[in-house]
Amino acid sequence: MYIAFVNRVLDTEELKEKIEKNSEFKVLKDMSKGTKREDTFAYNLSIKIDVLNEIIKDDYDLNEINEDELFDEYISLAEELATDLEDILPEDAIIDMKAYKWDLSDNDIRLVLAGIHEDMKEGKLKDVMKRLLTQLE
Repeated sequence: MYIAFVNRVLDTEELKEKIEKNSEFKVLKDMSKGTKREDTFAYNLSIKIDVLNEIIKDDYDLNEINEDELFDEYISLAEELATDLEDILPEDAIIDMKAYKWDLSDNDIRLVLAGIHEDMKEGKLKDVMKRLLTQLE
């Protein structure tokens, strides 16, 4: 899908490939169409629990932490890692991300990532994120 990004056109398929090539995230779905905006990109992402465990194993004994604390740690770490995607996405984009689920069947954390041009109001991005989160499972 192509989106109008102020003075240029972005291909969401190219952005997807950049995300997968340069990070540990897997793009599950291009949600750009679901934003109902022509100037916004959005993706449903996942990151494997094994990747997160490698990062937190020095700080926590995974056998002694309860499931609620572990869930909170996974969610915050996944969101923190997603902020690093700013380095590979268009530099004039502002992004928002929200981890929303620990999928036990795939053993991963699911997130939504959305981005708009920095000239747009951040409130629009928040509205888009709310809309995207309601579209999920």
